[in-house]
Amino acid sequence: MGVLPLRSVAVYSLLPALLAGVACHRGRSGSPAQAPAAYSAPTLPAPAARVEEPILPPRPDPDALPEAAPPAEHRAIQVVAGKERVVDAEQAVQRGQTLVDLSDGWAPYILQDGKAADGALLPNRYRAVFVGLANDRSDGDGQALPPGERNYLELYGIPPSLSVVRARFLADVARTCEASVDKARLLAVDGIETFGHTTEKKEANKHRLRGLRLEAARAKAGLATLEELAGADPRYAGEVKTHLRVEAERAAFVEVEKRLACEGLLDAAKHKPGTYDAPMRSAVLDFQQKNGVFAQADFTRATLEAMARPLLANDFATLRRVLAERAAHAGNFVEDGTAILAMPLGKHGKPRAIPTYRTAEGKAVPVPDLVGQATDALMARLGLASPEDALAFFRRHSESDFRWLRVAVRFPDPPEYYGPKMDLVAEIDRGDVWYDFPFDSKGNRLPQPRTRYPTFNLYVRWRGEKVPLVSWRTTIGGWRSELAADGEEYFRYKDSDVGKRVWRHIVSAPVWLPPPSSPLASMVKTKWVAGGYPRVVNYDETGPGFLSAYGLVAGIHVQAKQRSQGVAYFDNGIRTHGSFDYMSLRGRFSHGCHRLYNNLAVRLFSFVLGHRHAKVLGPMALGFRRVFYWDGEVYEMRLPTRGFYYELEPPLPVETLKGTIAGQLQQPMTEYVRKPGVTYASSKLPTVSTGPESKAGGGGHADPSAEGRAP
Repeated sequence: MGVLPLRSVAVYSLLPALLAGVACHRGRSGSPAQAPAAYSAPTLPAPAARVEEPILPPRPDPDALPEAAPPAEHRAIQVVAGKERVVDAEQAVQRGQTLVDLSDGWAPYILQDGKAADGALLPNRYRAVFVGLANDRSDGDGQALPPGERNYLELYGIPPSLSVVRARFLADVARTCEASVDKARLLAVDGIETFGHTTEKKEANKHRLRGLRLEAARAKAGLATLEELAGADPRYAGEVKTHLRVEAERAAFVEVEKRLACEGLLDAAKHKPGTYDAPMRSAVLDFQQKNGVFAQADFTRATLEAMARPLLANDFATLRRVLAERAAHAGNFVEDGTAILAMPLGKHGKPRAIPTYRTAEGKAVPVPDLVGQATDALMARLGLASPEDALAFFRRHSESDFRWLRVAVRFPDPPEYYGPKMDLVAEIDRGDVWYDFPFDSKGNRLPQPRTRYPTFNLYVRWRGEKVPLVSWRTTIGGWRSELAADGEEYFRYKDSDVGKRVWRHIVSAPVWLPPPSSPLASMVKTKWVAGGYPRVVNYDETGPGFLSAYGLVAGIHVQAKQRSQGVAYFDNGIRTHGSFDYMSLRGRFSHGCHRLYNNLAVRLFSFVLGHRHAKVLGPMALGFRRVFYWDGEVYEMRLPTRGFYYELEPPLPVETLKGTIAGQLQQPMTEYVRKPGVTYASSKLPTVSTGPESKAGGGGHADPSAEGRAP
C-alpha cells in the first residue's frame, strides 16, 4: 500500500505551458510569426489555497522506516506522523521505495557522466554549469554571478535548487510590506497596456486631456459621475470606457510597483514612479521568470494574479514545480496527464475519450498521470501540504543539509507496459499547414488561421495497441527570413520533413553550428567582464547551454535506407529539441525543427534513455573553428565538441504526419521570395541551398554516422 496523494493541492507544474502552444532554432530571427489562435485544450487551475485537508499516509504507516543513524552517504529522511526522521536509504530501496535526490548537486539524467564500454569515465562537462546556474552561483559561461544577481531560469529548463528556494522562503516570510499592496486594484484589470518611452509620454498627455474634456462635459451636464455621462449621452460612452480603463490600469500599476519593490526586484532609486522604464521592465520579467509565468514583461492577467497572491504561496508553487522535476526523474516517469490530447475529439466536439491500456487480464485501465502522482507522494512523505509546512521544513534544515539530503518515498506502481525495453514510438502531427506566402505586395499580413496546431505525441506499443503517454504542443517549419549567398535577406519556406524517420542519436548539451546563412550580428554579444561590456563571440546561440539553438537536449531525425552493405542513415537537419525561447513556442514557426520546452525535452529524452537500450558515446569531438569579421572587429569561434552523445540500439521510430494543407499551394515553394517593400540590388534570385546545413541542423552533420540528405 503506497502513500496516498495530496488530492487538494493544485498541480503547480509547467504543464499549462505545454498546453498553450509552441515554434527551430533561432527564435530571435526576424521571421513572420502567426498570431496564436485560441486553443481548446483544458487548462490547469491557477495556484490556490487548498480547500480540504490533505490525505496523509495512513496510521500505521506501512512505508515508515525505523529511525537510524547511518553514514551520510546512506542517509535519507521521511516525515512520519508529522515528525521528520533520518532513515537508512539502503533499507528503503530494499523495501521498494525510491530515493529522491533533494541535494543542491542534482542534475537530470541526460547530464550525468557516462561510462564507455571499457569502463572509462565519459564526463558530461555541462553538468557543472547546470548545477552552478541552479544554485545562483554562476552564469551560462560558468563565471561567478555578480553580487546580488539571481538566475531565474525555471522557464528555460533549469529549476532552482532547494537551497535557492529555501532562501526565498526565509527572505519572504520576513517581509512586512506585502500588506501594503491593494490586491483588489491589481485584479480590477485584465492587463496593463505599456508603451515605449516616447509613446508613453504621448499617451499620458492624451489621457490627461481626455480626462479634462470629459470632466468638463460632466460638469456642464450637471451629472455626478462619468458613468452617468456615458449613460446620458452615448457620444461619450466610448471615451468614458477608455478613460476609466486607463485610470484602473494606472491604479493597478502603482500596486505593481509596490509588489515588485516589496519582493526586492525593483530598485526604487533607479525607477521613475509611474513609468514603464528599463528597471520596471527588468523587474517584471524577473518576477515572471521567478514564478513560472509565461509572459515577457507584459502585464498579462496571469502576471497580475501571481502578484496578488501571497509571497509564500508563490514560493510554495515554485517548490512543487521543483519537486515535480525531481520526482519525474527519480521515477523515470513521463506521463503527465496530457495523453488525453492525443485522443481524437468525438463527433460534434464531444470530449475526448480517456486514453487506456490493456492489462494482462484484458481490462482497459486509464493511462495515469505518473508525474503528478509521484509529486503528490513526494510532498506527502515530506509533510508538505501548505506554505507553512514548507517554511517549517526549510527552517529545520540548514543550507549544509542540502549537500546530501534525500527522501525515501514509495512512488505509484508503474503500469504493466513499463520496462527496460519499451516499444516506444514518436509521432508529430503537423496540424493545419499553410504553404501560401503570408504577405501581400504591400507587406500586409494575410490571414492564415489554424485550428489544429502541431503536436508531439509519444506512444508505447503494447498488447496490439498504440498507447499515448504524452501529447505536447510543438512546432513545424514555416516562412522564415534567411541571409542568401548574395548577402541580402529573403523569405524562404523552411519545411519540416514528412514521413518516417528514426532517432538514432540523442545529444545532451548539444552544439549547433551556424551555417553561412546566419547573420553575423547574431554571432556576437556583449558581456559583463571586469567592469565593462566588451563584445565577445556569442556561444549562447551555438551552445552548449540552455540558450542554444537546441536547448539542453536534442534527438536527431535521420532517414534509414537499406543498402546492399547494410542500413545507411541520412541527416536532413531536422531535430526534436528543447528551446529557450518559451514565448515563441505559442503558435509561431521554426526552421523545420520540432521544439519542446526545455524541461519537457529533458524529461522526454531521459525517459527514452531509461527505457531503451542505449550506448553511451560521450563527448563527440568536433574541433570547429571559424574566423569572421563584423563591425570592424575580427572574432574567432571555437567549438571543441558537438555535445554528449547516446546511441539508441535499435533506433526509435519517429514519424511526421503531413497534416491538413490549407490555402492554394499544396506543395511548399522551394525558391526565395523577396521581402515586400525591400529594394534588391539584382533582379535575379540567388540559388537556394537544399542541403542539411540550410535546415535547422546548421553547418555539418550532427549525426556522426549519417550522410547528407537522402535521394
